[in-house]
Amino acid sequence: MKYDSLYLPVLLRQARLARDWSQESVANGICAVSYLSKIENGKIVPAPDIVEALAKRLGLTLEDASLTAIEAKLDAFYASHYEQEDGAPVFEAEELERMLGSVFALDAMLIRCQNREAVETLRSYEPFFDARQRRKYDELRLLQGAWSEEAFLATYHDFFAYAFAAETSCRHERMLDCLAYWSEALSIAQKEMDVERILDALLGRLVAFSILSDIPSMERVFAQIEKVATMTATDSARQMLDNARYNVGASRLEQREYAKALELLLGCAHRPLAAHKIALCYEGLGEYELAKAWIVKEQQRASSVFFDVVRYRLEHPNYLREEAYAHMMKRCLDEASKNYHYGYFLFHLPYYLDVLEANRQYKEAYGLLKRHFIKQWD
Repeated sequence: MKYDSLYLPVLLRQARLARDWSQESVANGICAVSYLSKIENGKIVPAPDIVEALAKRLGLTLEDASLTAIEAKLDAFYASHYEQEDGAPVFEAEELERMLGSVFALDAMLIRCQNREAVETLRSYEPFFDARQRRKYDELRLLQGAWSEEAFLATYHDFFAYAFAAETSCRHERMLDCLAYWSEALSIAQKEMDVERILDALLGRLVAFSILSDIPSMERVFAQIEKVATMTATDSARQMLDNARYNVGASRLEQREYAKALELLLGCAHRPLAAHKIALCYEGLGEYELAKAWIVKEQQRASSVFFDVVRYRLEHPNYLREEAYAHMMKRCLDEASKNYHYGYFLFHLPYYLDVLEANRQYKEAYGLLKRHFIKQWD
């Protein structure tokens, strides 16, 4: 690493703070405290011998050849927006620790913030961000509520900015804002004649209408996706059509149109979430053995509280009054809230409302209804 690298101040300051050392203790015998302060603030380019001495004291790795394999993962990290997004890389704790002592220190700090650490802790590093780090930082500020959508979109005007604002609005449960941002994203994609982005924006609108239980609008958008995807006939278009079919099937299931939902879901490519919904369709149709067969098959592949709770219902006729089932439903909602799309949380909420109704816990039920359903139209 060059001694005039923009990363050097970040490395030195981050390593010192991580050890909870004062500037006096780090600078002792190497340089003046004021000199170290200027280095950390990027005001001077330090002499090479001083850099080496400071790095040795702080246990830093100034050469990053051993970390070049991380660069590809970082490219994927900056291309994704959420920690659960398809294609988003997973960084292990040990890997992040190594990065913190290298030229990838800022990247490691941003990864930690995407994994729910407060992004405002990085405010002092703003002058040292490169372009993609700055955008990721601003996305995280928006996601965590530290920046407004208006300010974000005044800075970034492309398709991905509006798509990110739409997804963030969805996460913050503001579905009408979500639809408005997807409309802007769709307009940009249409002007650019980018079919993949057009499908992406249409799928975002379909999901939003699904969450709002606006079935006619959802069906209209689904017809548009079918038309565009069929004309395009690429692998990515087919995948988006499959995602749309899954979401429409899930919405039909929520409406208790079990036969229509089953037809759509059986046409989806295999995925655990689709298998889960297929089991629920069979449960709704009274085909309990078929429902259980689908759940057992998926449980053999992977453990999931979503499979467990369906199997519990199938094996316990009086499940609504059993404490174990109520506890499992709370776990489902917690898991859906933390690790899945907001619509997945809403999908499972009625099952828990059934528990509250059966046990006459009307106050809690009303609170949940007001929070998650009545709010959508405010």
